[in-house]
Amino acid sequence: MNEDNSWLDQQLNELKKDETSFQLIAFLNQSKSIVVEQQKRLQQAQDELDGRMWSPDKW
Repeated sequence: MNEDNSWLDQQLNELKKDETSFQLIAFLNQSKSIVVEQQKRLQQAQDELDGRMWSPDKW
């Protein structure tokens, strides 16, 4: 996780710590899942771009 995502993860955990509403806890948990998935897709896109730039077939 990068620095921004770890900050967001800490903030979501802080919000979830004192929460009693099931709906809000579920929302915060899903928000964390979305952040992780977005980070994974961003890394995949960066890796794909890097791979395409270094591919001799594309030169």
